Amino acid sequence: MKKSFKLTVFLIPIGIAINIIGGQIAMLLKLPLFLDAIGTITVGALCGVVPGIIVGAITSLGISITNPTTLAYIGISVLWGILGAVFSKKGVFIKLWKTVLAGIGMGIIGGGLGSTISVLFFGGFGPGATGIISGTLMSVGFPVVISSLISEMFTDLVDKIPTVIIVYIILMSIPVRTLLKLPLGEVFIKAKQSADRKKVESEEKNHGL
Repeated sequence: MKKSFKLTVFLIPIGIAINIIGGQIAMLLKLPLFLDAIGTITVGALCGVVPGIIVGAITSLGISITNPTTLAYIGISVLWGILGAVFSKKGVFIKLWKTVLAGIGMGIIGGGLGSTISVLFFGGFGPGATGIISGTLMSVGFPVVISSLISEMFTDLVDKIPTVIIVYIILMSIPVRTLLKLPLGEVFIKAKQSADRKKVESEEKNHGL
């Protein structure tokens, strides 16, 4: 329990740093994605709901220093930490196809919530590239709500699918000795053991042939 707590505390600032670096890169390059949830989802998947929430919330606060409008979306950042833990417990991140489906679902949820916030507080113009896309659509005659929804939905889907794939790769790369020290590590240990058994059985079968 003590080792689990120490490693969780150690991973929280790492998750925050990954998020902030990714988010700043996306903002500076005006990329049509956010790159600010990899650490949140990973920490949530490994350590649980509360650590995931902490990483998501502090990430939003950190990014808002250079881009204050992002603070309005802090609830979405927190949500990724919660979903990271929930999906982990359900065994979503032990299969790539399940991970991708989760990414699509998160993209749809994030797009819907993000567009609502953008319309209510910023006239449909979200932060970064989402605002540019929304503005372009409005300029050719699309209503504000539709423009924001298309922009946020597109950006979130483009962002969340590669994000969760990266998370999956990270989780599957963590050695068992480290997973043993993490609150939700058992989920991935079982997946690794199952994969190892199948590999051995396959090798034995091929050898027998």
